[in-house]
Amino acid sequence: MPHSRNCAVALLTVTFGLLLAAPARAGSWQNGFSGFGATLQGDLYTPTTPAASPAVLVAIHMCTGHSTTVHGWFDSYADKQGFYIIAPDAGKQCFDSSATRDGDKAAIVKMVNYLLTQKNADKTRVFAAGMSSGGCMTNTLLAIYPDVFAGGSAMPGFPAGAWPAGDIVCSKCGSTPPSLDGTYWANMARKAFTWSGTYPCSQQWVGGGDQYNFNGWLPAVAAQFQTLSSLGAATPATGRSGWTRTVYKDSAGNVRLETNLGPTSQMHDLETVSPTLYGDVITFLGLDKATGSCGIANPGGGTGSGGVGGGTSDSGTATGSGGAGAGGGGGSGTRGAGGATGGGGMQAGTAGTSGGAGMTGSAGSTGSAGATGAAGSTNTGTGGSTSSGSGGSHSGDNGASGGCTIAGGPRGGGVTLVLFVALGLRVRRRARARE
Repeated sequence: MPHSRNCAVALLTVTFGLLLAAPARAGSWQNGFSGFGATLQGDLYTPTTPAASPAVLVAIHMCTGHSTTVHGWFDSYADKQGFYIIAPDAGKQCFDSSATRDGDKAAIVKMVNYLLTQKNADKTRVFAAGMSSGGCMTNTLLAIYPDVFAGGSAMPGFPAGAWPAGDIVCSKCGSTPPSLDGTYWANMARKAFTWSGTYPCSQQWVGGGDQYNFNGWLPAVAAQFQTLSSLGAATPATGRSGWTRTVYKDSAGNVRLETNLGPTSQMHDLETVSPTLYGDVITFLGLDKATGSCGIANPGGGTGSGGVGGGTSDSGTATGSGGAGAGGGGGSGTRGAGGATGGGGMQAGTAGTSGGAGMTGSAGSTGSAGATGAAGSTNTGTGGSTSSGSGGSHSGDNGASGGCTIAGGPRGGGVTLVLFVALGLRVRRRARARE
């Protein structure tokens, strides 16, 4: 009888371990997602298990690309951390990333607003990352929507204000910037929207042999964000092998801007970099953490004004008085980017308590997810070792009676194991069918 009881326990452990060892279900893309209601089409990636207050990453394709081009860039990271990905589609050759708060820019913000209102997304953790034309759009969004975005990564991009309006395939490619002065480029952004709060963090990547001279524009990009954020002098830092990394810190010593210049052998297309840059982007933005952005838990809010749009249904006039995508709170106005006029930006109000509460909620959800993952691995390991050990010891003792032989003893033990395993597989098939 004791042998039968031990056998049952071992077999239950094996079955439980098999169920927990089932491969994790990946998230999914919804191509041409209709819920955004913006003038641009776009795809939405929903992670396997969204966080309680998930972050948002806008992944932006290059000229001649499409929303599907970015599929696979950040999917696995989204599944691990529970954030959503928006992939806008230019619907033409290139995005219009000119320095205005209307058109394609306002459409992207409207996509973000959908997740903030419908999916409980964290308004303090909205990010952008793009390549080439998408990199230009990323820098523009960071510079003229500091009330919406907490940070971004351009791979590579021009400074906000360099890209002309309309569907133009890189008219600046091969040219040199008209100025490398930070005030010149900062004023380009301020004409579209003035902001008193913390500007988003910015990460820049460009090949040293970029055939379109994006590397020649890198000093202008750095000067723009250095001036907008009132950052300190350029400081050499350790980066990935073969690349020159330079960082710019705020008065508290936080890195708010970094540039990464590749070797001369590295040309414009940074999708070819090996290993890929996507993990570096996630780490810099802080998307591998449960809260905060770019290493700061709560940069604080600010006030903004300007941003007169025109020409599309996503345009409007906007003023902001909320946090810069990282910790503001309150509610004294409406986002103008969606076509409305109001006294508030993305986060209207005063920074502080409201943002902190959001951080706590997000951390709680992530902790729960971590605990579940740890339990899965532990149970699997325990089940494997326990069942194997019990089977080995009882095989010799019980002989013909079967005992608890894991390899399928001559009689009852093997049949019982088959039944338990079959039950486990049946449960897994039902679960997959429900998916």
